Amino acid sequence: MSDVNVLVVFYSRHGVTEKLALAAGLGAIQAKANIRLRRAADLADRHTIDANASWKEHLDRMNRDYVAPRPADPVWADVIVLATSHQSSGEIEQYCALLGSDRAHAGKIAAPLASGNDDTVLKPIYAAAACAGLIVAPPATDSPDPIAAARTFGQRVTQMARALKQHAG
Repeated sequence: MSDVNVLVVFYSRHGVTEKLALAAGLGAIQAKANIRLRRAADLADRHTIDANASWKEHLDRMNRDYVAPRPADPVWADVIVLATSHQSSGEIEQYCALLGSDRAHAGKIAAPLASGNDDTVLKPIYAAAACAGLIVAPPATDSPDPIAAARTFGQRVTQMARALKQHAG
């Protein structure tokens, strides 16, 4: 069984998308992948964040718990899970744009994820990932339990990457 590396990059303001990202990472681990979990930095200025007590509290904790994606992360990864919140997909879109500036990532699997698979949230991520040269995986299966769906999604995209690596190699 070939090693599969899964990078989970998420953007979360209040912890909801963080839980989806953790579940997708768990699914990847269950499918025998190596994972890295990274939180995309906020595009909002600190004054805007500080004006919302819940956002500030969660941000302070997440900044202690996670690092931002590093340039070596997508080089290492076979799959890049891109988990975004309903409030803002700009952070993940910006991350995809950075990936597109280095065509070395072309051909890797991008796996966009949002609670409820909301098309209005996911479409810009799909477009940004495709423009970056990534192979975009179909969305997670709709489920009444978004955490279980995210875990299954992590397993599925890991299996996809493993199959691609075995075929190529």
